[in-house]
Amino acid sequence: MNFSTNTKVQALVTKLKAKALVKGLTVSNDDAEDEIEAALLEYYNDRHYTPTEEEPFEEIYASLIIRLAISSIAKYGAEGESSHREGGVSRTYDNASDYPLSLTRKIIPLAQGVDE
Repeated sequence: MNFSTNTKVQALVTKLKAKALVKGLTVSNDDAEDEIEAALLEYYNDRHYTPTEEEPFEEIYASLIIRLAISSIAKYGAEGESSHREGGVSRTYDNASDYPLSLTRKIIPLAQGVDE
């Protein structure tokens, strides 16, 4: 799937850039696209969701996908760490992943059918 031409994905990119700006983070369009793509892949894997061109994600997860991307951006420079101290500021994360467990736990896997 080509994320850069999908209008629904591009709407997420626009929302991500606006939310990042509110948080004092400047994100280029390319970085925003990369972060949304990575968050979508996390969502697909956790949800066991198969995207289509028409439905690249389920609309109920749009805000969560943006929050996943913002969390990843906020962790730039501390990737793979569960705690980080810089310039007298200490941060502790709930895991070493780019995405907090508190967010990934909100992704409910799809049930799979039972073969008879």
